[in-house]
Formats: sequence, C-alpha cells, structure tokens
Amino acid sequence: MGYSHRRLTYPGILLCALSVVAGLSIPARAEPSPPPEPPSAYVDVAAATVWTTPQSPRPVDQPALTNPVDVPRWIADMTLAEQEALTSDNLTQTQALYGDRVYVLRQQGDWSEVVVPGQPTPKNALGYPGWIPSVQLTTSPEFAALQTLTPFALADRSSTTWLYSDPELTRRDIEISANTRLPVLSRTGDGIMVATPRSGPRWLDASSADVYPKPTDIPYPTATDLVRTATTFLDRPYLWGGRAGFGMDCSGFTSTIYQIHGITLPRDAGPQATDGNGRPVDKNDLQPGDLLFYAHDTKDPGSIYHVAMSIGGDRMIEAYDSATPVRITPVRFGQDYWGAERYLHGR
Repeated sequence: MGYSHRRLTYPGILLCALSVVAGLSIPARAEPSPPPEPPSAYVDVAAATVWTTPQSPRPVDQPALTNPVDVPRWIADMTLAEQEALTSDNLTQTQALYGDRVYVLRQQGDWSEVVVPGQPTPKNALGYPGWIPSVQLTTSPEFAALQTLTPFALADRSSTTWLYSDPELTRRDIEISANTRLPVLSRTGDGIMVATPRSGPRWLDASSADVYPKPTDIPYPTATDLVRTATTFLDRPYLWGGRAGFGMDCSGFTSTIYQIHGITLPRDAGPQATDGNGRPVDKNDLQPGDLLFYAHDTKDPGSIYHVAMSIGGDRMIEAYDSATPVRITPVRFGQDYWGAERYLHGR
C-alpha cells in the first residue's frame, strides 16, 4: 500500500461543534507571531555593491569585489560599453555603505544573499535585495550594540571624506561616502572618534560630519539644504546601482540627498514617484527639492526610467547616464516628462 491510514482530528472544528451543543465560550485564537528577523551583518568596506547574482561580476569588476574595495578604480577601469552593460545586462542592484546593517538570507560559496534596510522597494519588505561578496561583510555584536546605544556621526558635508587612523588626522585610512553613519565613541579636539565594524576606533574630521543622538534628531531640511547637499555631488561619475559619493545612478542620487537629511525615499525612481509620500506638483509650480520623473509611457508609472531634482530657476540636477557626470541642466518638459512630486511638508 502506498499510504498508511490513521485517524485525523481537527481540534478547532471539534470545539466549535461542542460550543454550539453546550454553549461553551471558546477564546479567540492568538495571532501568529511575525517571522523571525534574519541574522544581521555589517558592511566592512566603503561601499559594497549589491549584485543581481553571484555570477553577475565580470573580470573588470574585480576592484569592486575585494576588501578593501576600490570603487574609483573600478569606475575608471570600465569602458563606456562596460559601464552601460551594468544596466543593459542587469548586473548590479544598489550599494550599501560602510557600517550599514544588512540582513543575511543565506550564503552560497563566497557570497551572501542580503537585503539592505533603509532602501525601501516593492521587491522585498525588509529592504533592497541582492548579493554581496561575504568578504565585504562582518558580524560584530559590539558594533551592533554601539549602533543601537550611542550617538552617531553622519558624513554630510561633501561627497566623500576620510577616516583617519590617528586623532591628529594626519594618517588617512579609508575614504568613505556621504551618508555613512558610524557610532561615536568620543570627541578629541578637531576629531570625532568613531567605531568601525572590524578595524577598531578611527577618527573623522569634525568639520566633515554632524553628530546626532538618533536618526529622528536629524533636522528637517529646507529646500536650500537639499540643493546644497545635491551640489556637493556635481561632476561625480554616474554608476548604475551606485548609491555612494564615488558614483551614483539617478534614483540613488535623489534618495541619498533626502536620506542625508533624515527622509527615506524608495530606492528606485518608479516607487519614488508612486509610493504616496509625495504629492503631485504642476510643472508651473516647481520648487527646489521637487523631484521630476520621466517615463517611456507617461500614462504608465511602471515605465518611469529617470528622476532628477529641481534646484529652482528652471534648472535641475541629475545623475543622467554612464557618459555624463552629475550635472545641472535646464528642466526638460519633453514628451517623456511624467510629472513631479514634492516631499517637503509645509510648502
């Protein structure tokens, strides 16, 4: 016989029947517990590129796979065709910065499948998904505790800045991106002593960062604040999937500008336009900080392919394409203009 026979019972159904017969009062069933949070790891390089699969990298991508990483060299080594292939071949997804937490879903060989919190996406409720070389991640209960319990330094004055290995700020150690957040251990003259995921204490120039007790203490920005931050990235390279000061794509650029000022937008252009946190703006009422969207089909939000930010005076700033560094350009209202959204309140 292919199956063994056994008596099956369904306690819930039996109790309901008894309650009808005997008037029993049955307590409501408790709601199921949410699934456990995946284990955490922390980014141990200046910018960890999140790849679509472990098979995505090519030989030219080696500088982006190591620890330490060398993103400027990676970008410089790629031909224009190789940069464009990151997009056309769907090789990369996003980036996570030094000290960022990621959730590790599983490991496969030398790779970790992760999601990146703080980068909202319809792809995964926990964060942006993809793969990171495991050598670029570390686990550290001590660093995790410091992230939770201590104030943090936010690099927010320039596209990149340096961590130093000495309090006198004379020995450069690692170049980090704007929007990097590291736990503060102490203040030492012109320096801020911060914790790192694996390298022990390092120092930031106090003029390159602000210190906040918690993320909600970041001051709500003005339009001027957003424009000032955006212009610090002028002439930085375009990089598909980039979300660091070394190179950015269009939506990585706009989401980083806002997140530096405590406002988290979705990672990608389409969800930025449609997630409901912004409100539509007529093109005749554009103000600095508004985001402008472009689509292959202006009636289909799913075809949005580009986002830029208004800076006023009929101009906008954008990370446009692989051949074009971050630039200021006249606002375009051509046939692919989808519309604009405003995210600042009280305007």
